[in-house]
Amino acid sequence: MHGKAQLQSEPLDWWLRYPGLLQSELAAFDQHGASTTIAYQKDGYLILEVDWPHPGPVRLRVGYSPFHPYGRAHVSAPELKLARHQDPVFGTLCLLTQDSGEWRPNERVADLIAEQLPKVFEAALAHAEHRREDARSLEEHTPDPLSNYFVHQAEEHSVVIFDAQQAVPATGVGIAKFTLRARPFGPETFEAVLRSVEPLNGKPWLAPPFTPWKSLEGEALVMGRWVHLTPSAVDDADSLFAAAETAIDKAVALQPRLRQKMGEIAAGAAILTVIVFDEEIEYGSNGPGCLFVVSRRRPSGWENRLVTGLRYAPDVLARVTVAESLQSKSALLVGAGAIGCFVAQDLVRAGLGRLEIIDGDRVEPGNGVRWALGREVWGLPKAHALQFHLARNYPTAEVKGYFRRLGATVSDIALAREADHHPVAWLRELVARTDVVVDASASTECQQALALLCREMGKPYIMGHATEGAAGGVVARFNTDKAGCRVCLDEHWHDRSLPIPPVDPAGTMTPVGCNAPTFTGGAFDLQEVSLELVRSAIEVLAPGARKSGDWSLATLELVDDVNRILPRWTTTQITPHPRCSGCSST
Repeated sequence: MHGKAQLQSEPLDWWLRYPGLLQSELAAFDQHGASTTIAYQKDGYLILEVDWPHPGPVRLRVGYSPFHPYGRAHVSAPELKLARHQDPVFGTLCLLTQDSGEWRPNERVADLIAEQLPKVFEAALAHAEHRREDARSLEEHTPDPLSNYFVHQAEEHSVVIFDAQQAVPATGVGIAKFTLRARPFGPETFEAVLRSVEPLNGKPWLAPPFTPWKSLEGEALVMGRWVHLTPSAVDDADSLFAAAETAIDKAVALQPRLRQKMGEIAAGAAILTVIVFDEEIEYGSNGPGCLFVVSRRRPSGWENRLVTGLRYAPDVLARVTVAESLQSKSALLVGAGAIGCFVAQDLVRAGLGRLEIIDGDRVEPGNGVRWALGREVWGLPKAHALQFHLARNYPTAEVKGYFRRLGATVSDIALAREADHHPVAWLRELVARTDVVVDASASTECQQALALLCREMGKPYIMGHATEGAAGGVVARFNTDKAGCRVCLDEHWHDRSLPIPPVDPAGTMTPVGCNAPTFTGGAFDLQEVSLELVRSAIEVLAPGARKSGDWSLATLELVDDVNRILPRWTTTQITPHPRCSGCSST
């Protein structure tokens, strides 16, 4: 085992750590008839200038990774201008796909070049001669959008989101409408959404505005402009802005009213300009490309910066196979604590269309070790904190939070008279309009009352909680077509006729300044229960979801007598218990 002193004394540069490796790499170039010169060798970076003999000769520049031989090399041909398989900005050749498994540590870079470079030239020639099928046989079928090559010039913390199928008028210049809100990464950082592009000449434009989600608080409507251009990959923000100005001036030169309209847009402290062009968005298929330039007025003139543009596609949830089924479904979550907060996040991320959350607690600093959100929501009701967070970050879902404690009562007549609703009637309304109820309250009283209500109303009910010290947990599923209820489960546990999850007796604590006991355990353990609650809910909501089996009770073990163990679930059925008066007859 390496000691600290020994590690500090070992060389950092790979050519020193692995004696003979550089000689092997250079020898491989010699074997392929290529001459090499070391152009740079410092701080882990080694760059070779290579005269490659065929097809050519070709001048290459080979940059080795500081983590060589485990990181892939960077091979560029600055003097070449290939239409395909070459970065048009830096001249990098696409010898491997982006899949990290493509690079093999025992492969010498010269051997990779010898194998792949002829294919690059052959594919480029096939495209030039319109031999499409020959090119397809040589290439990975992935898109190569031009806009990707501008990313390195963009502001770090601003973004514009636009429609992946953005329709643009046939005329070359027009008005772009954005909604914009500030981002907390600096005084000028922002998120903008390109809502519409319209012709400048006042002709009707039938394309509907881009409204992928509801407007958020703090958004402002901003007028910008768009222009058709065909950018070069070497263009920068200043040249794009200048080209846009030229195109706009030409379009409005003989139309005073239109010139005035564009002048009003450019009169502010900042302008957003959309550069519209065609680019490859699927292999062999073009679509709308957009570059975004933000121009800020400075004492010395306009300061122009590119802004990252992100396509928002209708298939944004395609990575989750059940998302399409979930978008029309709803869930009611009771309890938004250490388990429920992650249930809420994962259901919405999976594509759930509507989520309603009931919880009666606030976020406290101590919650942060196992709650989904941190300091920015301290003091907020948990249900409202989740509602605001999910609505802002997953805006395709409708989320509503209720700051209420189910089952809470009062003994003060005046307080009782202030009630503006019947708690049971209100809860019945929520249950009636949902497709599944998920109970993460960890309250036996709440579980029993809610389970009975769901049985009466014919709604699937799923409950789950962890045990003291995060030693284990429980997930139970109750469907109206099966006997065995929540009371039956308690009676079985009393008789020890069903598995009981492990408990850490030392895992209970009462935090300072709090009269309610809690238990120790981190989110990294508690989320085992959260994840199974989510999967079980999805099984109910999405008929095509993979099923975990025919069980109604799952018990989780995370520890044995002494040590932590890998999560171990045991499943069984909850059968009617003789002491349950109402279940066995259903």
